[in-house]
Amino acid sequence: MKPPAARPYRHPDDLEPVVDLILTCRAEERIDPWPPVHDIRARLGDADDARLWIDANDRPVAFAMIWEGNVLIYVALPGASDETLEMQAVAWALEQARTRAELCGERAVLCVPVRDDDPHRTGLLTRAGLRLGEWHMIRMHRWLHLPIDGIHLPPGFTLRSVAGDSEAQALVDLHHIAFATTSKTLTERIAWMHSPACDPRLDLVAVAPDGTLAAFCRCSVCPEERVRLKDAAAWIDLIGVHPAYRRQGLGRALLLQTLQHMRSIGLRRAWLSVGSWNTPAQRLFESCGFAVACRIIWLVYDEELEVAV
Repeated sequence: MKPPAARPYRHPDDLEPVVDLILTCRAEERIDPWPPVHDIRARLGDADDARLWIDANDRPVAFAMIWEGNVLIYVALPGASDETLEMQAVAWALEQARTRAELCGERAVLCVPVRDDDPHRTGLLTRAGLRLGEWHMIRMHRWLHLPIDGIHLPPGFTLRSVAGDSEAQALVDLHHIAFATTSKTLTERIAWMHSPACDPRLDLVAVAPDGTLAAFCRCSVCPEERVRLKDAAAWIDLIGVHPAYRRQGLGRALLLQTLQHMRSIGLRRAWLSVGSWNTPAQRLFESCGFAVACRIIWLVYDEELEVAV
């Protein structure tokens, strides 16, 4: 039998076959549910770092893409090969990392997220030359049929949905202040608000007595996972609080309101990610009924460390 052939991803012709492959792999294997499919769709619209492996019938059996500059996301259809396709995906990603680093005058770095209960993938990446990183992410989930605590707000504060595009710039400004970053753009915010992943009932803000936006909670629904994986879920993408309004329970209030809204629209589960170092956030989520679903370790290639050795 002819082995699968590798070629670049071609948008938009390859989009639906790739999404189908990802959902098939997630249904058959215990792999990380992140990134949600709607995020992958959005990134593939202008992806230049994605690759496919196709069988003799031109059907995808493996897929890889570089996420946010140096993160490898890949899937391979169970039974499509022994480890050959996965090793090829890692080799391709390492070459991409080295090429990009050379063009930018930086060192090559590649990170691969892996569930800590996936010894196969961990072993494969270790044999490919990657090493265990120093930190990990925690995927937490909460079943929405369970009781949800009541909401308590400081006097004069209110919770409501975002007021459409007219409030997008204020939300971007709040994001920058809350996270001390300028990475979020107005174009990105508006594009997300018009995407299938956005349900306005799950895009919430806390408003101070003087009308100032004090905090926000942004969530994304997962329509394709709901259909294919029977997982009626949404991701809590971000909870941000302006520094002037912290330690008043706004983040907790927004989270609980979001959970109530999720349940009211027929969702069954909420997902989120939190860093292993972020103990206060973990405690907040646990107090609102979230539990650890899996831990995501990082297998890392760092050219600087390789040279040092």
